[in-house]
Formats: sequence, C-alpha cells, structure tokens
Amino acid sequence: MKKLLTFLLVGVMLLTIAGGAFAEGPNNFARDFSEKPFKLSEKPFEIRARENLRFEAMKEFKDELHKINQLRIERLSLRMQIIEKHDTLLDLYIEARENGNVEALKEAREVRKQVREINREIKDLFKQIRSERKAFREDVKNNDFDSAREHINKVIELKTLINEKISEKIVLLDEVIDILS
Repeated sequence: MKKLLTFLLVGVMLLTIAGGAFAEGPNNFARDFSEKPFKLSEKPFEIRARENLRFEAMKEFKDELHKINQLRIERLSLRMQIIEKHDTLLDLYIEARENGNVEALKEAREVRKQVREINREIKDLFKQIRSERKAFREDVKNNDFDSAREHINKVIELKTLINEKISEKIVLLDEVIDILS
C-alpha cells in the first residue's frame, strides 16, 4: 500500500511539472528577435579607436612613463626606509617613556613637528600630481600631445620633488632616533 501511494504521488508530481512546462503559451520573443533587422553596433569601433589612441600615447610618452616608474620605485624604497625607522622609533619611544626621559621626548616632539609639515607638503604635491594627470589624460584624449607633454613633465618634476621631501623626512627621522638613543 505504501509503495502504491508513493508511486501515485510521484506520478502526480511529474504530471504537474510537465503540464506546467507545456501549458505556457507560444513565446513571441523568438519571433520578434528573428524579424528585427540585425544592426551592427558602433561601440566596438569606438573601443578600437580609443585603444589605438592609447597605444599612440604610450609610444609618444614611452621615455616619460619609464621615468615616472623609476621615480615610483625610488619613492617606494624610501618608504621602506621610513617604515624601518618608524619601527625603531617605536621601541625608542617606549624606552624613553619608561625611563622618564622627558627632555629627549620634548626634543623629539619638536623634530616631529617638522616631519608633520613635510607630510603636509607631500600631500599637497600628490594633489597637484592628481590634477596634472587628469589634465594629461584629457589632452591625450583630445590628441593634443604637446600640451600633454607639458603635463607629464610637470608630473615628473612633482614626483622628483616628492622623493626629495621624503629624503628630508628620513634625515629628520634619523635625527629623532639620535635624540632618543
């Protein structure tokens, strides 16, 4: 009896599923799609034109882009030095604080104010780089390579200046390390 009831329920379920699938009326989507004329989109051609423009810009500014990458590598190596110095400073601050070396902490605080000022200057330089890059991209998009060259050279100058500021910051951090040692 249980087997018969199970087979009966399975049969009813299969009929309802199959009936629901075939009960749907004819679909007009396929007919509408086949009757519409096929129109080629303009977008792939626009994308190719942009890629070609980008390739031309890369060819035109290859040396400048290499210089920017070199400056970035230099900046990142300087950042690694700063991180190592911050790690050393952490230990020295803890030691000076535990020993109650108030004078050294005050001297270090004065030097840290100079470091904060350099950080503000670096932040402003990065904002200038952002605006110069935006102007560079616009000029490349408008095929104005002469003006774009001025903007990318300005970016190189600003990145060089940032690296100099970071080097100054490293010197100041060395000074703080000497004070706290």
